[in-house]
Amino acid sequence: MMRTRNAGQALPLGLFFMLGSAVVMYFMFNSGRVVDEKLRITNAADSAAYSVAVLEARALNFDAYSNRAIVANQVAIAQAVSLASWIHYFGTGVDNADALADVASSWIYDPEEYPRLASLVAAFGGTAYLDHVTGGVTDGAVRVLDEGLAAIVSAHDLVSQALSQSQSIIHTALSAGAAQRTLANEIVHRIDPAMSAELIVTGHGFDAFTKAYRKDDPDGDGRGRLAETVLRSRDAFTAERRWSIDGPDIWPLQRNVELKRRGGTDLINYDEWRAIDTLEHQGQRLRKGSWRWRRTSLAWGAAEADSDDGASGTGFHGGTYADNRRTTKMYAEPSMLDLDELGARFSGLPTTRDLARLEPSQSARTGVSLRVSKPGGSLRMSGGNSVVQPSGRLRQFNAAPPGEEMAALSRAEVFFDRIDERRDGGREYPSLYSPYWEVRLVSPTADDRAWAAARQEGALLP
Repeated sequence: MMRTRNAGQALPLGLFFMLGSAVVMYFMFNSGRVVDEKLRITNAADSAAYSVAVLEARALNFDAYSNRAIVANQVAIAQAVSLASWIHYFGTGVDNADALADVASSWIYDPEEYPRLASLVAAFGGTAYLDHVTGGVTDGAVRVLDEGLAAIVSAHDLVSQALSQSQSIIHTALSAGAAQRTLANEIVHRIDPAMSAELIVTGHGFDAFTKAYRKDDPDGDGRGRLAETVLRSRDAFTAERRWSIDGPDIWPLQRNVELKRRGGTDLINYDEWRAIDTLEHQGQRLRKGSWRWRRTSLAWGAAEADSDDGASGTGFHGGTYADNRRTTKMYAEPSMLDLDELGARFSGLPTTRDLARLEPSQSARTGVSLRVSKPGGSLRMSGGNSVVQPSGRLRQFNAAPPGEEMAALSRAEVFFDRIDERRDGGREYPSLYSPYWEVRLVSPTADDRAWAAARQEGALLP
């Protein structure tokens, strides 16, 4: 009896399953490589967009710090001018020490005011005596102080102008986006030399986000916000130097008795710092049945640092024009010390940068969008530079990306956020006087996606 041989009948079926398994394995391998490449490109896009946004945020924070430094330097100039005025005020007070002593002895004052009056008389009188004993040494010292204050004005003006120029240089470099593109490409090249980054111009608004506020703005002098900030930043001595020593109304001896100290330093039309200090006494005495005013100018001083490019005008100066007008117009103004004649250089308030839209209701944020791509021939997968390439019928599994390149889209946003609360509990509005600009990744805009899709055969990018 013969036996039936069944050997080899499973071989065709096994070959069929082996071919299917190879197809599945190749598909899985290729899909993994596609995902890996996509993740690398996406991460590169996020890293580049975030870094470029950090560059822009640092530029805005630099503006804030430099604006604050400009304010501080302008306040220092105001302090120097104030000291120059006060020194000459004190000098004339010393020269008129006898007149002050006569006033103090011939009028009656409120009892609680006599300690302050006595200290004033002692300061002027004591210095007058010292000056007499030393043969007028103080005159030379005043000259040296004036020249030193003029040098201080020049130094702080130079720093202010340099800070203003640095803002202009930084924004010139960033306005066209060239620096951002260079940084983005440097970052993606470190990740993969085959990658390249493009700045999406339709979603980049950094150039229009800020504005240079200068003297010759089309809408008028744009330095008003800086001037307001500087004036509010003055110390108490610089802003206003005023007090009064009053006397009682005693019929028929006197009435309306007041020893008035008035002074202050103001910014005149953004191009001149001017300080005026005056000390004047007033009172009424009864004469021939009517009250007659008696006014005595006791001390005065004035100083200015002028750019020679601004309009004339006057400031408040602690009320010296309103309360001590006689002393101000007759003595202080004619004897005003011009620090420019001693070598001071004051160029006026400089140009500074701030947000283009200053309304609190405006959304203060800007962003940068990047498209990072890698050519299809450089991708490590089938159809690219992978060592595993399909042949024959497996070529139908090629992962050729649209446009012959793989790309990813990313956007980062620069926004204003003060982390800690203000001491006064108020709300901090966005500006380029506060260095609280931060960065976060956000979703690309619809315009960004449309622009990127047009570059890649209409394929929308994540």
